[in-house]
Amino acid sequence: MRTKHLILSIILMSQLALAQGQAGSLFLTINPGARANAMGEAQIGVANDVYATYYNPAGLMNLSSREFSFMHTSYLPNLVDDMSYDFLTFAMPFQEGKALGGHFTYLNLGDQVSTDINGNELGSFSSYMYALNLSYAQKIDETSSFGVNGKYFYQELAVINSLDASAGSFAVDIGYFKHNAMDNPNLKLGAVLTNLGPGVSFDDGEEDPLPTRLGLGISYLALEGLINVAADLNYELNDQTIVTNFGAEYFLVENFSLRAGFMSDPSGDLNYTTVGLGADLGTIGFDVSYVMGGDLDPHSDMVRFSLSGSL
Repeated sequence: MRTKHLILSIILMSQLALAQGQAGSLFLTINPGARANAMGEAQIGVANDVYATYYNPAGLMNLSSREFSFMHTSYLPNLVDDMSYDFLTFAMPFQEGKALGGHFTYLNLGDQVSTDINGNELGSFSSYMYALNLSYAQKIDETSSFGVNGKYFYQELAVINSLDASAGSFAVDIGYFKHNAMDNPNLKLGAVLTNLGPGVSFDDGEEDPLPTRLGLGISYLALEGLINVAADLNYELNDQTIVTNFGAEYFLVENFSLRAGFMSDPSGDLNYTTVGLGADLGTIGFDVSYVMGGDLDPHSDMVRFSLSGSL
């Protein structure tokens, strides 16, 4: 029975992104925000909204007011029907040349059924993961800034009888953001090092490293600011693979934008196209995105909604 539970825990982890790499705690790499998702998740060199708390904390210096946002989605709808992902974030300027923020992530893996070696049901249990993050950013000079994230995360895959497949740990992110790159006022650069921290072990005693990534991003405003084009390269230190993200948003009118993007992750053989739109209604805005993947891609048909506000 113990072996069966451990196998179940491994299956639950693999459902997160179907990645084939060495790292664990993969829920930390689920990219939030409907705007970001619609742009192929290319945000390191954009980072000009409250989701900078996730993509690049140094980008919090781009905010001029208090912002908050909430996102909800059914996760991997083509694989299971009871997984959901929620993300709540806030940020605000703090004193002169400083900013604070944070976010809360919750991934509900749904209810599971425990059985013995004969297939007899022993009861059900719930599996979930969450992370609490605090962000701080500060100006370096008039065109650049740095930021840091400190996060605590907890994963409960199964707690049944003598099996305790749950664990908590912490990690740190470091970010940098540059305006007026190469003396071009339309060009911005960003860099992040994410998920630095100790590995995580469950009841099996084996320790999985965190999904540590070194990310570089660029964005460029074209056609007098009507189009924002972005690209990210994320090098996964454990798997030694590069995740590529491309995206663009076109401001059809001042407060309404159309978006599209593409993401490729060789560690999990994932490739999908994204589309979406956003509207800014003053103090309230909303964004929606849609993932178009292959027939066997569990990310296909995912729809994400974000509701944002500013004060």
